Amino acid sequence: MGSFLTFDFGARIKDHGHLRGQWHLWIYLSNWKLFHGDRQLVDSDTDRKRITISTRRLEQETLSAVDFEQRTQETTFFFDGFRLVVSPANYLENVDERDNYWMFFMPENEVLAVGPSGPRLEQGSDTNSQAHRRKQESESHTIGLQRRISLED
Repeated sequence: MGSFLTFDFGARIKDHGHLRGQWHLWIYLSNWKLFHGDRQLVDSDTDRKRITISTRRLEQETLSAVDFEQRTQETTFFFDGFRLVVSPANYLENVDERDNYWMFFMPENEVLAVGPSGPRLEQGSDTNSQAHRRKQESESHTIGLQRRISLED
């Protein structure tokens, strides 16, 4: 099944005709699991209603750290008391070096992305436009869930 998640942080800005946070995290082409402490709440294959209920718990939490493990290509996003663990999708047949497991859109057209070749920082409007097109294409083929998260300064 699979699903993707988006998180918006900071002030709202208009980007390609859509409102989003100044900082925008998009998780896709991956498996993910959300934990509260050591207890798993949901994962990317959970039914949408439970995903919605569980991810709402992150709305007022602070994103405090990100850890990437090169060997497993697993990323862990740490929120107060919660962990979101993202790993490469096991449902893709032909992984391409241009694929991304997640992308973190930042001010000044910077995008921090992790894919099969590991983490990389991309800059420039061309990269952002390509990433935006990939996101639009994926949204039309993926079950999605959007969640707004507040980042405390």
